[in-house]
Amino acid sequence: MNPFIRVGKSGLKLTSLTFGSALTIGTEKTDIKFAQEMVDAAWNLGIRSFDTSNNYGMGAAESLLGAALARFPREEFVLSTKGSWPLGEHPYNKGLSRKHIYAAFEQSMARIGVAYVDIYYAHRYDPEVPMEEVVRTYNHLINSGRVLYWATSEWPVEALIECHEVCDRLGMEKPILDQFIYSYAINRADVNGVRDFCEANGVGMLGFSPMAQGLLTGKYRDGIPAGSRISKSDELGYDKTEKIYQQNKQRIDLFVEACREFDVKGSHAALRWVLRRGVLPVLGASKPAQLEENVLALSAEIPEEFWARVDSIGGVRE
Repeated sequence: MNPFIRVGKSGLKLTSLTFGSALTIGTEKTDIKFAQEMVDAAWNLGIRSFDTSNNYGMGAAESLLGAALARFPREEFVLSTKGSWPLGEHPYNKGLSRKHIYAAFEQSMARIGVAYVDIYYAHRYDPEVPMEEVVRTYNHLINSGRVLYWATSEWPVEALIECHEVCDRLGMEKPILDQFIYSYAINRADVNGVRDFCEANGVGMLGFSPMAQGLLTGKYRDGIPAGSRISKSDELGYDKTEKIYQQNKQRIDLFVEACREFDVKGSHAALRWVLRRGVLPVLGASKPAQLEENVLALSAEIPEEFWARVDSIGGVRE
């Protein structure tokens, strides 16, 4: 029900859906009981790919996810985390310098409590660090045996091109995938060259926020429901969801209307649209029932007329 898909030209396979911990584990909920419940639900649904970062809940997500995964055989799941995101104002607490990445990685490993991570991300591009330093740093981590693959997240296409050129020149491991924001509402990777580069060079693609933070499901159509991300924006310290709607209103409204017209669940259509584009969704959830509904998207019957309708719609893709 949750098939394994090869990542680019690498030998690694991920389940078609990856469970992500941003804004839920470690931020919205900070207790191990919740983390264990969600990880158990994901596991029982066939999900074997888990994504976190050192800045999610300022380390809390790594600690909770690591503890929740401890009951499962390490060789039976893929775990990824990220470094480079600013964790403080000090120059050594941010960026892709070797000094910061080594420190951030050691801190992540201590929190997660595993011998290795499958994927370690360069979490945003850092123009102040020479590309050769970045490539050598991540390859050293791979050579240490504590990282199996490295990847990038939200890098501009110019940086990806330079990175691959440096890897070729040095004969070093290239990043196997790029993770970027991607949904029917926000698909700038289609126009900024990133998706074209990945497809041309055998780089895997993961898309976070595939449902545009719930906006494509239609749950905000008649107002802001209790318990939704917008309703909890002050609590989470996160107000981007409402801004996403205002910036992409035309596409979101037309997508939701098409779902209603063809009697298609918005969550199913949103996930399948991403998968049809060759991008693997990274999704979060605050309840096991949400995960269950999302996994059903893989087998949902969606008429070709629906795809024809939504793919004919123009509009903002920022």
